[in-house]
Parts: sequence; C-alpha cells; structure tokens
Amino acid sequence: MTSVNTIVEVLKRLETLYRPKVEDYIALNLLKPSVSDFEFLVGVILSQNTSDKNALKSLNALRNGLGGILNPDSILSTPLEKLESLIKSAGLAKRRTKTLIALANWFKENNEVIQKLRELEPKEIRELLTKIYGIGLKTADVYILMKLNKPTFPIDTHIRRILSRLGIFSTTDGYEYISSVVVSIFNNNIDSLKKLHILLIEHGRKVCKAKKPLCTQCLLNDLCHYYTAVKQGSQ
Repeated sequence: MTSVNTIVEVLKRLETLYRPKVEDYIALNLLKPSVSDFEFLVGVILSQNTSDKNALKSLNALRNGLGGILNPDSILSTPLEKLESLIKSAGLAKRRTKTLIALANWFKENNEVIQKLRELEPKEIRELLTKIYGIGLKTADVYILMKLNKPTFPIDTHIRRILSRLGIFSTTDGYEYISSVVVSIFNNNIDSLKKLHILLIEHGRKVCKAKKPLCTQCLLNDLCHYYTAVKQGSQ
C-alpha cells in the first residue's frame, strides 16, 4: 500500500473508532461564533506543551480574572504578575504571559492586516503569525485550519509519532514538508484535514503512546512498520 493510500485508510479506520469529545480539545471547544480570533489564539497558546484540560482551566481562569472580557486591551491593561497567576495551571506562566502580551500588541498594531487575514493564503498567514514571540508553526496552523477554515495540517508530537511509526514519513522529515504532503494527499479538503488532525491526536493519547504503545490492540497495526519490526524482533 502506498503512503497516499495508507494515510487515507488511516483516516477511514479512525473515523469508525473514535468520537472525540469537545471538552477534550481546546480547539474544538473554542469553535464558536462568540469566540474571537484573538481568544482562539490565546487558547491555543495556553495549550502549548501541556494538556488541553490544563489549557482550558487556565483559559477560564483568565476569562474570569479579566471580568469576562478577553481581548488585547484587557490583556495589556492587566499587571504582569496577575496574568502569570491566572494562567499558572497551564505551566510556563512567564513565557506564556510574554507571548500573550506580544499577541495583544500585534493585534493592536495590525488591525488592517487582521481584517484581511481571511483573504490571505495559509502560507502568508503562517509567516505573519510566526513572527510573534512564542508562536510557532503548529500554533499558527491550528488557528489557520480550525478557525479560519483554510487548508493546512498542524503537527504535534502525537501526529509525528504515529505517521513515522506507520512509515508514511521519516522521523527526520521536516514539519512543513509533512504538512504540505498531507494537505496535498487530501486535496485541500478542510473537513478531512480537521478530522485527521484530531483523530490522530486521540489515537496517540489512547493507543499509540510514546511509551508502551498498545500495538496488539491497535486497528492500524497491519499497516504499521513499527509493529512489524516489534513482531520480527520478538520471534
């Protein structure tokens, strides 16, 4: 089976297995018309290098601490120490606070650009956002795909691990290469890209774990190079 056919089959199988809960994913939790682009990005920033549960806890604490108003002005008018205290449950509070302030300043200073974001190509949006302190490719891509509904493919540690174990990509393949290939395979289909992103994370959390993966229970093991190597090594 080619890599193209494999990844399409992976999505097909995972769709039959999982029904991800909105509360388990901050990006899904924030897909509401009432949530601004700024608030969505704040939530994704809070989810960097921590669980979505901790990120949501910090986001709710931040909302409450700012009187229910989460926008660039409320961030910039709040003392640094208070911001750090409000988001401490997500960890790395000092670094995240610096990123939130940089994001708030960027939104304040680039209103015309922000109004036209939805007219730009994903690559252009990514280049703009990754110039902001603390915002990397994955954070930018989650926003571009999930909130702006534009074709890109965010890659976290779960996704990279699964795709490399399956043999679809190498562990040395770069982020942008993997993302662009996946987008191409699904022919820019937003719905498929969103589903694959969430379902691979779900599978990584529950089955294809970094340590002690549950290979014998995995519905993808017949496609998996890693599992084949493990079986051969045990014989």
